[in-house]
Amino acid sequence: MSSRAQPQARGTVCFAGGLGTVVALGLLWAGPAAAQSEATIALQACESFQGLVVSPATIGLPTQGATVLVAERVAAQPRTVAENGEIILPLPAHCRLAGEIASIDEQAPEIQFNINLPLAWNGRAMQSGGGGLGGTVNTAPGQKASGRWDPQPFTEAYPLTRGWVTFGGDEGHRRGDISFIYNDEALRNWGGDALKKIHDVALPLIERAYGQSPDYVYFNGESAGGKEALYVAQRHAADYDGIMAVSPVLSWTYIHIADNYIRSRLVDNWLDADDIGLIADATRDACDADDGLADGILARYLDCDMNPYDLVCPGGETGAGCLSTGQVRTLNAIREPWVMGVPLAYGVNRFAGFGITGDEDGAENQYSFYMVGTEPPAHPMPAGRGFQPGLGAIMNFGAVWVRHVMAQDETFEPYDFYPPAYADRIQYISGLFDATNPDLSPLRARGGKLMILAHSADNAVSTGMIAEYYRSVVAEMGEAAADDVLRLYVGPGGAHNGTGVAQADTLSLLVDWVEQGDTPPVEIPIYDIDPTTHETRRGMVACAYPRYAHYDGSGDPDQPSSFSCRDRTDPLAYDSSAR
Repeated sequence: MSSRAQPQARGTVCFAGGLGTVVALGLLWAGPAAAQSEATIALQACESFQGLVVSPATIGLPTQGATVLVAERVAAQPRTVAENGEIILPLPAHCRLAGEIASIDEQAPEIQFNINLPLAWNGRAMQSGGGGLGGTVNTAPGQKASGRWDPQPFTEAYPLTRGWVTFGGDEGHRRGDISFIYNDEALRNWGGDALKKIHDVALPLIERAYGQSPDYVYFNGESAGGKEALYVAQRHAADYDGIMAVSPVLSWTYIHIADNYIRSRLVDNWLDADDIGLIADATRDACDADDGLADGILARYLDCDMNPYDLVCPGGETGAGCLSTGQVRTLNAIREPWVMGVPLAYGVNRFAGFGITGDEDGAENQYSFYMVGTEPPAHPMPAGRGFQPGLGAIMNFGAVWVRHVMAQDETFEPYDFYPPAYADRIQYISGLFDATNPDLSPLRARGGKLMILAHSADNAVSTGMIAEYYRSVVAEMGEAAADDVLRLYVGPGGAHNGTGVAQADTLSLLVDWVEQGDTPPVEIPIYDIDPTTHETRRGMVACAYPRYAHYDGSGDPDQPSSFSCRDRTDPLAYDSSAR
């Protein structure tokens, strides 16, 4: 990372006092004893933010303004161990601001936000995206106040510790409550409007705190937050210098309708744990060694030609050690591209499918959690919210999406959803939510940079979908222009939410690209780090798309130095008619 990556204390820090008073405070320029005194004074000034109002005129989308409801000193936190055994690194003393952004429609929930202000600021601010269906203030205590987000290695000091301001919000609704979907302003906030509103509230508060605006503003998000990262890159490019999108669910509308389609196939042709193990074993047998090493990881993530019909039982019925014809069709519905017959925003007219991972039976967060679950889908689905315990998480997301967002009817049966009958609604929602615009020229024109990290064994987000987006950018802008603003890395063997070989210091790469103009390399080291011990269990390389990681034939297979990135012939070469 460049020298700017470490906290650089500034001469003064300015905290607002009330609505008009500004108190200038020296910070961390004296020796240790004086520095402690001055830091304490700065924290005392934190409380003067209480009740501060941000005018609606300051916010780029319609609101009734924002109010700081909490302004509190947060003491330094030592290294701790969470209930799940994960090591939590120390955090510095800082000032925490929390508040609400009032909606125009009083029936729409307010947007909650949280800002963490370090005492020694390095001039950078990071906005964090959410996850799942949102509804959690993602930089609040107990969430991502530190600014850490996968894939940052567990052993690396958190952004807040390095001197970054961190901020984020809850997308304008509370987790577990579905009723907000029936309010258009709340739906638009969830779709992406809340991101702009939170940004426009945070920036003037940061300026009040330090007497100047950030030198650089970044956005970082994973999964749904990764979609939000691409959303702001495409729709609010002027607000950000660097953007990191991890496992982005970018074609949000298509993937959730596809999830519901897969769910309908699972009703009659479910796959249990034995079936999943059979599929995973056959996939690894067919393709594992294609990357030079039979290690359980398919680094050639788009090239596996395993034929699932080889697993069909004699007669096509279910049996021990084989699948029925219907189950294979379900597997193909999961893996293969799907067209619903309704074109979406920016010309997208298909879902790439979830592809072949070879890690379907992974111990954590794989098919049993995200995809097929531990029990078949209910049919009919009970009225109401629609979440079914035991069903795969993304199957639940698809059913909720179809019932509440598309049909707008809490009694609607998702099994009966026929997309062409809802074409107008689908296209309207796609325009609100989807982050598939291939034109990144506004971001490029301001010198901004976008970095995407995908994982080859992600069974919750389609790596093929992400690759198709990358190819659409190249087709739209040309290779040289796309290369100037965008990088896509694919790590071998990593799963959703950072499980497996999925930890890489992409933040340093992004900062150096944005601030120093350092061109990101073709390959970057990526690791499997035990969060409970910080032991590095394995290292490989993530490659700039479309290359893949290949074992060199000698050397320790657990070290990145034993792998190199090889070119590949892309079997999914971009075709604009296939978007």
